[in-house]
Amino acid sequence: MASAIAAMVVNHADRGKPLTWIEIGSVAGGDAAIPSAALRAARLQFVGSGQGSVPTRDILAELPAIAGVITRGAFRIDGRTVPLADVEAAWNETATQRIVFAP
Repeated sequence: MASAIAAMVVNHADRGKPLTWIEIGSVAGGDAAIPSAALRAARLQFVGSGQGSVPTRDILAELPAIAGVITRGAFRIDGRTVPLADVEAAWNETATQRIVFAP
């Protein structure tokens, strides 16, 4: 994680535009050392995704609407998964869809 964040910050063309790192699990380990220079050099945002990152009452309040969108077949995510090994090629693309890097 530390190496990926450092590379993203150094190669980010517009450091004023926010970069959001969404942490979804701990396959790579339970701790994440974040280079302090990366925190100072860019608008870097960290978001957790998992039990506890959203209050249960908020999840329950949204479930009926989510179920409705899914059953209507209207749920679409404009994104694609890219192997982490191809991060450099994906970084240089001009596509506007979201990219999720997978180890």
